[in-house]
Amino acid sequence: MSRDHVLIDTDTMPVEDDPRNPGKKTQLLLSGEDTGGGVVRISYWPAGFTEKIRAMSDKGHRHYHRSVNERHYVLGGDWTSLYWPDPAAAPEATRLFRHHYLENPPMTLHGIRRDLGPETGTKFLVWTSGPGTDVHEPEAKFESIDVEFDGKVPPGIGLSPIMFNARDKPWSPHPEQDGWLIKELSPPLDSLPGVALVNIPAGSRATIAATAPEKDLFQRWLYLISGDLSVEVKDGEAPAALTENCFLAWRSSAAIVSADRVVSEGGCVALCVGHVLGRKQATVN
Repeated sequence: MSRDHVLIDTDTMPVEDDPRNPGKKTQLLLSGEDTGGGVVRISYWPAGFTEKIRAMSDKGHRHYHRSVNERHYVLGGDWTSLYWPDPAAAPEATRLFRHHYLENPPMTLHGIRRDLGPETGTKFLVWTSGPGTDVHEPEAKFESIDVEFDGKVPPGIGLSPIMFNARDKPWSPHPEQDGWLIKELSPPLDSLPGVALVNIPAGSRATIAATAPEKDLFQRWLYLISGDLSVEVKDGEAPAALTENCFLAWRSSAAIVSADRVVSEGGCVALCVGHVLGRKQATVN
């Protein structure tokens, strides 16, 4: 990590045990101090949940978050999410696989059940707007509010998270780069940055000048879902060569650029948060 950007190959980054929830493992990519609030991490869940989660969800568990937005992109495995479009009825279950996007906005009810735990385990890319969404975080006692699984849903609680498989959304032409494609997963909203996938074809040459964040925080980042990407980070460091599962974040004293050169030898798909790679007029909201 440099002072102005973070470049991580998550395939070689150590995976740490979560001491508060044995059996779950994590890779912390950005801390709350880095982002000014939330975290960016990869969470690894074992098949059938952890012992603590199995005990908590034996008869079902559900909660909502008071103020924090929680976003996920499934990188591997499976996960079953429960939600309640009809608060008086039984929950509906959606099984998520690789490329599923899941967003739990504040005040939105979501849950799990022991018998619907992951069959193969789960690898999640997770990013939040603040602390307390993980039930074992210290802040969870203030931020994550449990609702009795078979009880009455309090008024004013949202009933359906945002979830879909990104493969089911159509690609659109990139507004500024010929041959590139984009998929918007979540638009910028209030203080939340937008989320998009950017598809760069093999051999693409492009001039890129990604605007730096307005605040001196890591508010823009990308995760390479597949392929290879070569850009320069203008903070005195060498060019950044990314491959699948690499993570790159930068703040106001750095900039992501490419001056009419091949940016991807074999093509790539990048998950972009707070910007759309290849756009010159990107802003953090």
